[in-house]
Amino acid sequence: MAILRALPHVRIISGFKGKIDFYLWHTIPCARRWPKSPGKHRTAAVEAQWPAFTTATRLWNNLSPEIQQAYNSMAQGGALNGRDLAQRAYLSGLYKYPH
Repeated sequence: MAILRALPHVRIISGFKGKIDFYLWHTIPCARRWPKSPGKHRTAAVEAQWPAFTTATRLWNNLSPEIQQAYNSMAQGGALNGRDLAQRAYLSGLYKYPH
């Protein structure tokens, strides 16, 4: 990561697309090498977490529309949506849903 004095013009940023990622971090202009996908190879630890996310997604899809709307209402004005809140609650153990 490199800290910049200011972000360059949008044309310059566009010219480096795919090579350099320009962004703001806590209002500080920064640049870094363009993020690369790890491809198909994932670590065993990452793959071990997939079933929990699968279950969290299935539980959200099985919630009644009223409960989904309640989560969406709680999420109003925040960075997460209702589905994210429900999945975070499940994954963190805040709410124990039956399996």
